[in-house]
Amino acid sequence: MELRVRPDQNTNLENFGFRLDSAGAHTARTIMVPELELLLVAVEIEFASFADYKIAIIVDNCLHKRSASNRERTLSNLNILYGLDDRIPIFRLLKTLWKKDPESLPQLAFLCASARDKMLRELSPWMISHPAGSQVLRSELEEQIELRFPGRFSSITIRSTSQNLNASWAQAGYTQGRITKTRIKIRTGPSNVTYALLLAYMTGDRGIRLFESEYAQLLDCPKDEMFNLAELASRKGWIKMKRIGDVVDVSFDPILNETEVKIVQD
Repeated sequence: MELRVRPDQNTNLENFGFRLDSAGAHTARTIMVPELELLLVAVEIEFASFADYKIAIIVDNCLHKRSASNRERTLSNLNILYGLDDRIPIFRLLKTLWKKDPESLPQLAFLCASARDKMLRELSPWMISHPAGSQVLRSELEEQIELRFPGRFSSITIRSTSQNLNASWAQAGYTQGRITKTRIKIRTGPSNVTYALLLAYMTGDRGIRLFESEYAQLLDCPKDEMFNLAELASRKGWIKMKRIGDVVDVSFDPILNETEVKIVQD
């Protein structure tokens, strides 16, 4: 999935926390939803810095890693996937929506990681194209990795990467199965829809296009259902939404801070 991004948008997207040209962390790890949840629970500071998250992982060992080197690697990969700094808007907003709806974290994490991990972003539509009940075969996934990143990885790395991607999709709720992964229908909610619309908004989409964007498609949710969930988010005060048919106006002022509103407007 290639984002439709103009060159003059790149700086703003990087300021928001997007990573457009990075293959990401999946050559080494999954999206690590259990570790992310432990970290968010451990760091109770309202506006935490990277240093706060680093102390929690390295010094306090909140993730219960056995060695210092493992703690360092985990910190590095979580930082690649999420940013781990509340000054980074897409991470702060993940945290904000997680607090409103803790059960939404797996798909919030998946969406955030997709904004920062090119491999996850490009291969997830292939996975989502599988109908519920079908198998997501590792051999076919390995072919897709080589197709999108020709000659970049060894066969061993491709195999481990495919295992990590499959594990990430399972953590996010799109597949199940210990060895062979089977596609299942995911259940999404208003917080996940809010976050997907936010990511699309940051990339420049407006109106009905928010519900047709690359990030909206990652929800694997029918448009009518997305409208209903967005209207629920509006009633909860997370966003402001007005809709007449396919004419839609969505504002995110309720959860964006002043600096973030300015970046979007610029």
